Amino acid sequence: MKIIEIRPDELEVSSDFSRSTSTRSFEDRLRSSIEAIGLAEPLKVVKKPSGGYLVIDGILRLQAVRNIRSRDPQRFSTVPAYLLDYSRRFEIRFQSDIYQDLLPSQLATLVEHLHRAESVRKLEIARFIGVSPATLRNYTGLWRLLERGGLFAKIVELMDVGVFPASNPYAWLRLTETGLERAILVHFSSGQEPEAWIDGAVRDARLGQAARYQLKHVESVTASLPADCYRVGEDVRAIKRDLGLRRAADRADMEDLREVRGKLIEVSRNTREPVLRVAATALSEYLS
Repeated sequence: MKIIEIRPDELEVSSDFSRSTSTRSFEDRLRSSIEAIGLAEPLKVVKKPSGGYLVIDGILRLQAVRNIRSRDPQRFSTVPAYLLDYSRRFEIRFQSDIYQDLLPSQLATLVEHLHRAESVRKLEIARFIGVSPATLRNYTGLWRLLERGGLFAKIVELMDVGVFPASNPYAWLRLTETGLERAILVHFSSGQEPEAWIDGAVRDARLGQAARYQLKHVESVTASLPADCYRVGEDVRAIKRDLGLRRAADRADMEDLREVRGKLIEVSRNTREPVLRVAATALSEYLS
C-alpha cells in the first residue's frame, strides 16, 4: 500500500462507500480541523478500470477539502491518499468500518495485542488500518494510560464516551497521580471527588447530557499545573513541546532531527537520573 498525491478533482465518490449521515456540527469541526492543520489521515482510494480514482474511505474529509478550496483555490491542490487494490475495495472498506466502530480503548488494546503477541510492527498496523504513524502512537499512549490503572484508566473511559478527546493521551501521561487528581479537582469537577465526577460524567455522556471538552482546553489545563504534578522536569517537557510543534508544522528538516536525536542519545547514556534517562531514550526512539 503506497501513498500518492492526487488532485481533488480527480477523485470520485459513490454512495456504496458512504457512511450514515453525520451531524452538521461534526462536519464543521472536521472542516475547521483540516483547515488549521491539514489532512492528517490520508484518504483511501482505488483506481477504476475506466480511469479516475474512487474514494472508499474519507468522503467527509474530501468534502471538507472541497469546501475549503471553494473559498481558497490555492489550498489543497493535492491531497494524500493510500492507493489500494480495486478488486479489494469492499473488503478494505469493511475493515475500515470495523476499526471506526471500535472505542479508543478497544483499538488501543487491539494494537498492543497485535504488536506484542503477534509481533506485528506498529508501522505495519498503521498501514493496515489506514492511519498515520502519529495517530497510531496515540493508541500506544492510550494503552499506557490503561496500564497505569486507577484514575488514568478512568480518563480513557471519558475518552470512550467523548467527554475528553482521545487525540493526545500524552497530555495526561505526563502527570503524576497527584497531578491528575489536581487537574480534575480544580479544572473539571469543581471540587467533587475525581472518581465520582468521572463516573457521573460517563453516565451523563451515555445519556447525551455531558459536557465535551476541546483538545486545546485539555492541553492547556495539563500544561499549567505546579512542577510537582509532572513525572519529569520542565526541561524534558519543553523538549517534547518543541518537537511536537515542529512535527505539527512540518518545519524541522532531517538534519535538525538527527542533531536532536544525537543529543538525546548522549543524555540517555550519561545522565544518572533514571527518569531523565528513560525520557531521553523514549524521545530518541520516537525520532528514529
